[in-house]
Amino acid sequence: MTSESDVIDSEIQEILQAGGPKTGYELSEKLSHITDIAIWRACYGSSEIRVSNCARYYLRYDITRGNELRLSPSILRDFLTFSLVYLTDQMVDIVEGGTMLANRFRTISLQKLSWAREALLQLDEDLQEVLYDHCVVFLSGDIAYYLAHETKRTHSQLGVEVNGSDIDIVIVTNRGAPPNKIAKIESQLLTIKKIYLMTPDIREELDFIVKPIDTMLGQLEYGDIHQKIASKILYESYFLMGRVDIYQTLMRHLKLRGTWDKIERDFETALGQRKDTIEKILDLAPDASTDDEEVASLFFASKERLEFQ
Repeated sequence: MTSESDVIDSEIQEILQAGGPKTGYELSEKLSHITDIAIWRACYGSSEIRVSNCARYYLRYDITRGNELRLSPSILRDFLTFSLVYLTDQMVDIVEGGTMLANRFRTISLQKLSWAREALLQLDEDLQEVLYDHCVVFLSGDIAYYLAHETKRTHSQLGVEVNGSDIDIVIVTNRGAPPNKIAKIESQLLTIKKIYLMTPDIREELDFIVKPIDTMLGQLEYGDIHQKIASKILYESYFLMGRVDIYQTLMRHLKLRGTWDKIERDFETALGQRKDTIEKILDLAPDASTDDEEVASLFFASKERLEFQ
């Protein structure tokens, strides 16, 4: 007797044989009558189907589940966006396809990086001088790992469609930064943020935080969840502009205080937990759905809303 999983396996193989390797999302579109969970399980449980991903994983804290350690991309995001599904006899195709997929996200990341830089260059000239004289600016999140994507999503407050990954900017000021100028930088960035969201040809979400260096140094204690997320953002950061010496000071303290090692140990823990999570997913009932909160929590990590503190 043919099981449901065997039927799904056969459908996936037919698609791959006809059209070559596909991303998880492309498979999901062609198999719209099948849940993403079922497709995921079929791909990882098949003897003829293989999955190759181009993602680099980084640490997250799931604040909806007791600040549990997680990895990003989430399991389902990794499969749908960053993975190619192929047959065992399609190894030649997967080499080329995998390279092209990785290059796609690098290109998107560089485009978002340019939007970040453009936002800062739109500041008044005197405010740009303050950035270069008293601040360091760095990026974090998907862009820092060249994993930015353009999967459409709806902005929760404005209701407009946004192009995938946020542009996360952190500005750290030194002790000599003029408070009135810093306030103007924040005000103008808020205006630019709204313009980016509301302009149809842009539709990027620009998130930013401006903080004094003493605040950043204090957060390197890596104690509460606010400090852990702030430290992790510095750990994964991509220098954008401003004072290189401030950036070097922060990175030096990140290592001297042992915070760097703590983050890497937490990453190893999260990696082990990811393996356990995959085992749980494989044990789910065939009709399991992400409509169930407990099931969804295995596939998705919440957004780190405490990130910018």
